[in-house]
Amino acid sequence: MQSERGDTLQGMVILIGLFALFFLVILPNNPVGPNGGTRSSSSSFVTNTQRDTNLEKNSSYSKSVSLGSGNARYEIQSYKEYVTIRNRSREEVNITGWKLRNAKDRRTFELGGNLQRYPADEARIPQASLFISPSGYSQMQNVILKPGEEAVITTGSIGARNPYPITSFKENICSGYLGASENYSFTPPLSRSCPRPIDEPGVESLPNECREFIRRMRTCRTPEFDTRNRDGEICSGCVDGQLLPSSCVAFIKEHYSYQGCIANHQSDPNFSKNTWRIFLNRGWEMWAKDYETIQLFDHSGKLVDYLSI
Repeated sequence: MQSERGDTLQGMVILIGLFALFFLVILPNNPVGPNGGTRSSSSSFVTNTQRDTNLEKNSSYSKSVSLGSGNARYEIQSYKEYVTIRNRSREEVNITGWKLRNAKDRRTFELGGNLQRYPADEARIPQASLFISPSGYSQMQNVILKPGEEAVITTGSIGARNPYPITSFKENICSGYLGASENYSFTPPLSRSCPRPIDEPGVESLPNECREFIRRMRTCRTPEFDTRNRDGEICSGCVDGQLLPSSCVAFIKEHYSYQGCIANHQSDPNFSKNTWRIFLNRGWEMWAKDYETIQLFDHSGKLVDYLSI
């Protein structure tokens, strides 16, 4: 009897072990999409066979430039997904041509009952403009991070092209007008620190009624013209529903818009801000939710920094 009980107990232990092995190794989990993320039920993570212990930061920029994970871990829309690159040194750093790489090649996937491996996705940092030109033809240049500056690297692009086509650019004291526009969606939001309307040169020469209206205006907002007045009637001389002198309307049209702000402040010493907006123009997400490593390489292909998420 004792021998039979022992054999039974031993058999149960073996059976439990087999079940545990089945759930840990055989059953698929974490469905993936085109980037190796967690978006499709047709394939699954099987294992993460390589770890980040073999990654070595061997770039001369490793002590001065750092990666930030942004919202890469949880965002699936490419036009919203972003990571950041910050210059922590006292010298300028040219990051155009640097390369970002994900860790899709470090993961094994189960697809249709077969184990698959895929190459990693890579993207090079493009040139950018110092500002979005209202003419539609922005002049491109290398992205040079000054000390303390940061680049927000968005996986996708801003699809809307009206009123201005959006390319990679550097934020400035006028870009808040773009951020306030319903035509665009920036993640994270653009800074809304435009020049105060009341501080615009020339306001002091306007009639008191006009100056009072401008004093109440919000920054970074383009007013609506030829709207309805307070009685609900169409008013050709109204601004945001208030009838104003024609000289006042002309001044507001000239100054309080993105185009007007660029024309009047492009030469200001404080025109540019400390953040670049870079778009990789990919059609789908680049960074997976799990088992992901974000890697940044310099012009020579040496590893500057990496993050595991």
